[in-house]
Amino acid sequence: MSRELPSSFDGKSEFDEDEMDILEKMAFKCKQQPLVPLGVIATTGAIFLATKSIRKGDRVNTQKYFRYRVGFQLATLIALVAGGYMFQVESDEQKATREEILRAKAKVRERLWIEELERKDEAMKSRKKRLEDSRAELIQAAKEGFEEEKKWTDAIENAKEEESAEGNDNKDVSN
Repeated sequence: MSRELPSSFDGKSEFDEDEMDILEKMAFKCKQQPLVPLGVIATTGAIFLATKSIRKGDRVNTQKYFRYRVGFQLATLIALVAGGYMFQVESDEQKATREEILRAKAKVRERLWIEELERKDEAMKSRKKRLEDSRAELIQAAKEGFEEEKKWTDAIENAKEEESAEGNDNKDVSN
């Protein structure tokens, strides 16, 4: 699935190699086959000591360290092959169980994804509802304001008409 997981889902399983970063995967493999890293370290140490003895000009120790290197490499290779053989033997039941676990994980992820989408949808609907309510209140306030303004305008016009009517009556009386 190429869909992105919801932000609220951390989803990392301790033993799922597909979701481990490189350091976690290295640590996991070292715990599974502890002899391989030891062999690598021993081989590297033998090469380092051989290099030092070459610089000193000590041929006897150089030869000895290179022989150690070959022995450590052989031991590492044997540990690697034996460990791979031991851990590769996975029964059909274990494979089926792993597939079931992966299916269950996929269902959980999908459910969490849907729940988060529903939460986002509810939040969006809530915001739209508040916006509509606010808009309705604003329209109502504007209508009331226009009605109030119309009352004042009508009152002013009536007052002007009354003044002009009184002014005309006063002119008629004075003539």
